[in-house]
Formats: sequence, C-alpha cells, structure tokens
Amino acid sequence: MISVDRIASAPCSFGVDEVVADDAWMPGPDEMLDWMLGIGYGGTELGAPGYLGTGPEARERLERRDLALVGAFLPQHFSRADRAASDRAWLREQVTHLRDAAPEGSRPFAVLCEAIDEPDRLRWSGRIAEHPETWLDAARHRTLVDNLHRAGEMVAALGLPAVVHPHAGTYLETDDEIERLMEALDPSLVGLCLDTGHFRYGGADPVRRIHDYASAIRHVHIKDCRASVLDTLPDGAGFVGAIKAGVFCPLGEGDSDIPGCIAALAAIEYPGWLVVEQDTALTLDITRAQLVATQRDNLRYLAGLLG
Repeated sequence: MISVDRIASAPCSFGVDEVVADDAWMPGPDEMLDWMLGIGYGGTELGAPGYLGTGPEARERLERRDLALVGAFLPQHFSRADRAASDRAWLREQVTHLRDAAPEGSRPFAVLCEAIDEPDRLRWSGRIAEHPETWLDAARHRTLVDNLHRAGEMVAALGLPAVVHPHAGTYLETDDEIERLMEALDPSLVGLCLDTGHFRYGGADPVRRIHDYASAIRHVHIKDCRASVLDTLPDGAGFVGAIKAGVFCPLGEGDSDIPGCIAALAAIEYPGWLVVEQDTALTLDITRAQLVATQRDNLRYLAGLLG
C-alpha cells in the first residue's frame, strides 16, 4: 500500500509553470511552500528553473519546512539533432542545480520531457490524430530516443535517476506516440514518469497503461483530465487554450479514473512518490484562499483513496 506520507505537490498546481506565460499573478516561493506545508504535502518538485532560488537557497527553503525534493521538470528538444549539444549543456547545469537543491535523504528525479515549444504541436494539441503533418518521421523519432538515452546516461553520471514524461503539446502526446516510445526505450537508462492526466489527454487509458508499463514506471504524477473540454475548443486553441479552459481539473472530477489508477499502482506495488498536479492558469478571479482550498481538497481526496 502506498503511504500518505509519500504524497507530494508541484508548483504547477499553484500556477507556477513554464507553459502559461500570461498569468494574472503568481505566488512567491516561500508563500507557495508554506501553503504546501500547511496543506500537508510531504514534498515537492522544483518548479520552473530558478523559482526556488539557487541550489543552496532551494535546499534551505525545503529543509526549513522538512519538505522532500522529488523531481524537476526538464523539457528539451530531444527530436532535434541540431539542438542536442546546447540542450545537453543546459541539462548538465540543471541537474547539478537539482542535486544541490536536494535536502539530505532526497533523491529527486530528472523528469525529462520533449520541448513544449513546437508551434504546430502546441496549436493542434488534443487533435494530433487529425494532423499527420505534425507527426515525427522515423529519423526524428530515432533521434528523440537516442538523445533521451544519452541524457539518461548524463543524469546517472551526475548521481540522479532520469525518467521521461510524455506530455500534451509535445511529440509524445498521443497513446500511439507513447507506445512507440516505450517500444524503443531502454528503462535501464530512462524510466517512465506516468502522468495520469497527460496520458488521458492524449487518448490513453492510464489504468491500462500502468499495467502495461509497470516495469518501467519510476515516478507518477497524479492528475485528472476532463477530456470533454478538448471537444469544446475552437481550432487552434491548442494546449495553452486547453489549460485555460480547465482541461486539468480537481481530482475525481475528470476522466482519468483516479481510483482505478491508485488501485493499479497498488497492484504493481509501486513504491515511489505520488505527485499531485493540477496545471493551473491564474486569473484575477482565483484568490489565494481558493487556490489553497483546491489543493487541500486534492490531497484529502487522494489520501482517502489510500485508506
């Protein structure tokens, strides 16, 4: 049984991310960490680069609150050979920062992700099956896998584990794309971060895929997705439009089957952290009290499933 003590949060649940650039406001790092601590989360991911400060500053902030550091989200252009050298240099810098930020006893994951800045993929996110012109050809897919493997080797050499996070708005969005990746992935180099919301967004059944990919799963993001929102969006609204429309909703209100996911994770004896995420675009209508209350409800809901 997964312990309630192993439930973490992430800055994206409080509006701090690299995707939505026009939030109306944003909490400061100490304010956000105090919220997490007060709600009852046991750890966090790092958030946008630099948000929690330098490595030592981030570590001090986390140690002061006895919060574990469980991962950092690190998107790169794995499918583009011309970006490999610069992305790898950036990754080395970020993983060193992640290692320096980790409190004693934390061994956070480098959560690798395809870049979330390809215009066509962002524009047609949620409708990728209808737009084959946005699909990766065989050569670029081989480049993606090779660069992922090389990144995993680098992360391991720096003393941390690596996982890949299939993500909406990237070349690893749909169920078919994830399956194609998993057929080529060497899990001894890069494990899988299974995100229940992003899997559902791309048309996958996260419960089924927990069983299918059990041997590769190292890290889990618990997120709910209201997939029907995608059908209401105008053409070209894309991934950012979907976030603003509330495609990622409070746990239990969407189509990810969170109870089924928790049962599946228990069945495969998943030993790691559950990171509660709800990608949130902050508007002036969302108050601090509402933001905190939503994330408190998410924790209560998940803790209730864990018994």
